[in-house]
Amino acid sequence: MPRIPEDRLVSHLTELLAREGVSPPRAHRLAELYTQASADGVYSHGVHFVPGLLRSLRAGQIPDTQSDPRLIASFGALQRYDGNAGLGALNAEFCIDRAMALAEAHGIGCVALRNTRHWGRPGNYGWRAAEKGYLAICWTNTPPNMPAWGGSADAVGNNPLVLTAPGESGEHLVLDMALSQFSFGRLKTHRAEHQPLPVVGGIDASGNPTTDAAAILDGGHPWPIGFWKGSGLAILLDAFAAILSDGLDSASLKPGPGDPGVSQVYLAFAPAHLHGRPAAQRTGEILRQLAISSPQSRYPGQAALAHRRRSQIEGVYVRDDIWQELS
Repeated sequence: MPRIPEDRLVSHLTELLAREGVSPPRAHRLAELYTQASADGVYSHGVHFVPGLLRSLRAGQIPDTQSDPRLIASFGALQRYDGNAGLGALNAEFCIDRAMALAEAHGIGCVALRNTRHWGRPGNYGWRAAEKGYLAICWTNTPPNMPAWGGSADAVGNNPLVLTAPGESGEHLVLDMALSQFSFGRLKTHRAEHQPLPVVGGIDASGNPTTDAAAILDGGHPWPIGFWKGSGLAILLDAFAAILSDGLDSASLKPGPGDPGVSQVYLAFAPAHLHGRPAAQRTGEILRQLAISSPQSRYPGQAALAHRRRSQIEGVYVRDDIWQELS
């Protein structure tokens, strides 16, 4: 279980990505995003994601690695972009930045993105907004990969969702979750490490509830969070993303490396312009009250900060087989 210093990891990933045709500045930023995800403990969407990305680049499955998203339409605080089927993580960062710029001008900004690819760790864009003092909500659709509640065939995406509020001294509220009980990245990690899930995450091929990630991935199905509630939320997030971006909905998406063609939405809010109490102060008050009333509870984003501090001291964890492949 190697732990690699962050600067060494960023440098190595930059070199590998540039070797596959990504311009050095864009390769460096990609390397930083994937390294940060792993440093924060989201290994499946961090460095462990990179070998698959390199294979996609090598196979020519991402023909445009240099372009930013292209503006399609604009109306007030709402903009629509095409991602050129390009690098999803860089497209996502571009769009949250555009949403924040719109929010600075209008109080709220909404950017809808179509024809993009897997955005890596969704929380990256929530953390980016929070660090700049914005509230944000971001989500993506995916190809169908879990049943709608009451069904047995894959009919809806697990449509990851991020909500974030800026806090004091970097203690931001960042909720980063898929609408399946466990993200596919988490399921794959548990399967690779032969670890049971902490709670039931879906059903096996025979329809039995299980904590065995391999049984869910190999012939079974993941469950949506909150059963019918998660299923309903997944359907509505898909509808908003497809309508606002004029892009593909989950039913129209075909599974493939990097979820090609997905639709996404980025919302940013600039509460400072309303001249109330600062957002960071309000978040701090909420967290202090939570600590008093429920001292054993963990707030969204707390675990990421703990992982980040450990990574800064000990290096970033990379699974043995992944590091050997990247080496």
